[in-house]
Amino acid sequence: MSSTVDILEVKGNTIIVLLRGFSVAYANALRRLVLSDVPTMTVDFAYIYDNTTDIYDEMIAHRLGLVVFKSDVALEKYAPPEVCAELEPPNPKCFVEIFLDVSVDEKGGGVYVKASDLSISDEEVEPVYPGTPIAFVAPGQRLHIVAYARLGRGREHAKWSPASVSILKYTPIVYYDSSKATGDCLECVSAYPDVVKALSSGGSGKIELYGLVNTSGLRYCAETACRECLRIVYDSSSLQLIVEGTGALRPERIILEASRVLEDKVKTLKSHIASLGVSGK
Repeated sequence: MSSTVDILEVKGNTIIVLLRGFSVAYANALRRLVLSDVPTMTVDFAYIYDNTTDIYDEMIAHRLGLVVFKSDVALEKYAPPEVCAELEPPNPKCFVEIFLDVSVDEKGGGVYVKASDLSISDEEVEPVYPGTPIAFVAPGQRLHIVAYARLGRGREHAKWSPASVSILKYTPIVYYDSSKATGDCLECVSAYPDVVKALSSGGSGKIELYGLVNTSGLRYCAETACRECLRIVYDSSSLQLIVEGTGALRPERIILEASRVLEDKVKTLKSHIASLGVSGK
């Protein structure tokens, strides 16, 4: 069976990729690499020079680390994590400087400091969600920070992971015979419009369900009210990879980078095996 890759949907930060003819092991490796090995740009160093707010330094540093920055361009401009993890700022080939200095007069009103208030040395590395809260600076308080962001990978810290969801699932295939459908069956599967449409068509056949469709209710119907007209199987040769990105990278870029990482890992493994004098195809 030939292997094919089809992009079923790209919507916002979510992508659904259909992998046909690939082993579950290969597809699951891709799923895991999406979370652990695709680099993004995130704050790694935070020097807090003055903080008289009610929030501890550690909490502010943590919030800075969770600010999501656009990283598509950064992947091309800055050195990889393997190089930068051993260096300290302000090395320009690795780090982006982030500056914040907010003071509120005793007679003034308080200010909510957000990600949009950060001054960033590289205009192409900007917050994906400008409204991300960092701290509240009350009258008479000051917050002065110099931070540095670099490329990193999720296996080093979850803050660098480009995705919040990475799921691999078999494709559910529903075989139907509408000539045996009853009113009770149609009522039972009412939460599945595609199945209702198929059972109302007057014929028989099969439909494949894509995306985050919970088929537990459908399985229940197939075993009870629709026992005579529905059958569900899960095709292990047709795998759906569903990735929901954080916004740091375009979802299609996440998949591309994960596949490149997997290819590099395979090449490295083959090289190590060859160095041991083991030959083979």
